[in-house]
Amino acid sequence: DIASGATILPAGTRIRAQEMGLAASVGLATLPVLRRLRVAVFFTGDELAMPGEALKPGAIYNSNRFLLTGLLQNLGCLVTDYGIVPDSLEATRSTLRLAAQEHDLIITSGGVSVGEEDYIKPAVEAEGRLNMWQIAVKPGKPLAFGEIERANKSGDEQAFFLGLPGNPVSSFVTFLLFVRPFILAMQGVPRDSLASPQAYAMRADFAWSKPDRRNEFLRARINADGGLDLFANQSSGVLTSTVWGDGLIDLPPGQVIAAGDMVKFIPFSHLMN
Repeated sequence: DIASGATILPAGTRIRAQEMGLAASVGLATLPVLRRLRVAVFFTGDELAMPGEALKPGAIYNSNRFLLTGLLQNLGCLVTDYGIVPDSLEATRSTLRLAAQEHDLIITSGGVSVGEEDYIKPAVEAEGRLNMWQIAVKPGKPLAFGEIERANKSGDEQAFFLGLPGNPVSSFVTFLLFVRPFILAMQGVPRDSLASPQAYAMRADFAWSKPDRRNEFLRARINADGGLDLFANQSSGVLTSTVWGDGLIDLPPGQVIAAGDMVKFIPFSHLMN
């Protein structure tokens, strides 16, 4: 089965049940591994409420709290949830400072647009560096990346920061396409294997006549005829589409789709493990 001197588990391999069995089959009692990534999350918005609470006028339930912590736990991260942070610059800065001390990565949801109550951008600039803000992707334009300085300079001097949009589908899509590969790289997965998710050429059984200037990711489902059906409402607030769909259609900027065209389809199963 295995030649003498062969490598059976190269660096960067994620240890699943079959990897544990393979290691045991050659007599390895221990394996050198990286520690689990420590990730802090918090959510901005005075309009947010927790499930089970009565909704006040203008309030919405904080679905992203459960969406993002679930995705992070699926990746084996140790998650600290700082909950809902008030819409103020000082509260946002204070939570960033606190989270940076004990975590490798800080992820936020909401507050990265340009509204009067969006404080993530100035808070990150005050506590560290903002290296990227806004991307040409729909849904998910207001994505931010930077670093937060640590007051305690022992070890690494900063924690990485990723600010996700508040709309739940935007948060979901940007996590899968950008946050997940970043986390995998931090966990030691070779970067050349993270260049782009595996996509399949599949037949579109619908028409899409609304091209956008940005790269769009449309929620779609495989039908009984082996083609793709499109979820009727592609709004970034419609989380139903992520449950109904089997994956994302990767649609380049300015492109329309006619029924019968071949499109690039990325299954969720390739983006959530």
